[in-house]
Amino acid sequence: MKICVLGAGVIGLTTAWCLAEAGHDVIIVDRHASTAKEASAANGGQLSYAFVTPLASPATLQKLPSLLLSPNSPMRIRAGLDPALISWGARFLLACRPAAMRETVSAQLALAALSRSELALMTQTLQLSFGLRTAGKLVVYRSAREFNAACRAAAATGEKDGQQVLTAAECLALEPALQLDAGELAGGIFTASEQVGDCAAFCAALSFRLRQRSNVEWLLDTSIIGPVRSGGRLVAIDTGKGLVQADHFVLCMGAASGAFAKACGFYLPIYPLKGYSITLSPAPDARVLRHSVTDMERKLVFAPLARGGRAAIRIAGIADLESGTTLDAGRVDILRRASAELLGIEAAGDIEPWCGLRPTTPDSRPIIGWSPLDGLFINSGHGMLGWTLACGSARLTADMIERKRSATETAAFALRRAA
Repeated sequence: MKICVLGAGVIGLTTAWCLAEAGHDVIIVDRHASTAKEASAANGGQLSYAFVTPLASPATLQKLPSLLLSPNSPMRIRAGLDPALISWGARFLLACRPAAMRETVSAQLALAALSRSELALMTQTLQLSFGLRTAGKLVVYRSAREFNAACRAAAATGEKDGQQVLTAAECLALEPALQLDAGELAGGIFTASEQVGDCAAFCAALSFRLRQRSNVEWLLDTSIIGPVRSGGRLVAIDTGKGLVQADHFVLCMGAASGAFAKACGFYLPIYPLKGYSITLSPAPDARVLRHSVTDMERKLVFAPLARGGRAAIRIAGIADLESGTTLDAGRVDILRRASAELLGIEAAGDIEPWCGLRPTTPDSRPIIGWSPLDGLFINSGHGMLGWTLACGSARLTADMIERKRSATETAAFALRRAA
């Protein structure tokens, strides 16, 4: 079959690889002149296979007023009275129910496990270099209430996921780079098997391999104007460089997926959460961050990365409900201050600031499955776990297009569950 993949971020590229490897002729279309230019460019760097708790949860619902009203909150609404946000928000509130959250966690854990095995296979087979390392992940809690809840969750899954409950003192002993006092922490959860890796470097390496394949065609620097339908089926897309025809199309356009779906005649419950990151190179005498760290209360992540043979640290977080991509200096400053407070690193000038739009569904689960428009498959809406879930989502997509998996197997990610 001839299959057109719309989008060249980590979701689109992994999807294109799985489809090309299966023998299909693949066309990759993206509005940017190179790959991984949006949410894949400078994400948190954590491959978080065990920690997949969705944004929509009873805990978030409880803290929502303070989260939205505080100027230094990791979550703000900047979209005004956007009808799309109101519709998305109503679904988000429903997804905060305990039963809905448990269903999401179960589905995400299974997809994350598949993604980990697919990434390992792809990395080994293609000899991809992107700083992949099993660094382990330490989640620190400042609130005793949140820590106790995390301990209960770890007790239920800890044996399977290898999670360890640590006291505040044990957290600081495990990660000496943390410049905190034990009195500031309630405790932490450590998972030794979690990984880190540079998503942009992965995309560059995978793009190189894709360009070596004779059954892959590239249409970069090509704007997607809209769908072309015939008899209730998507038969082509109109682009700035003419029509592109194919047997099937896969929607991997990130935060722009909702607009394309609307043009196709159906609603896709995806809304952008604007996230920020800074990447910095610590001084030679600074303490090296050994593990990836998550500050649960502040919703910030710290990941040790290797870039160009040098140690680097990626600090990321924030979830502003807005569609603009202009850097807000105040939000970048939150990350600067966090690097100083937690790691003792004064990020004065030698940093790389970034912001991007994470395509997020109300329940934080991606949408993977056939759309209401015949010929269009959806693989989008991965939110803050796009890097973690990319390879597994690509495998599901290829298998479903080839009818190797039943609708029952993949029902947790179907569009209708979120509609």
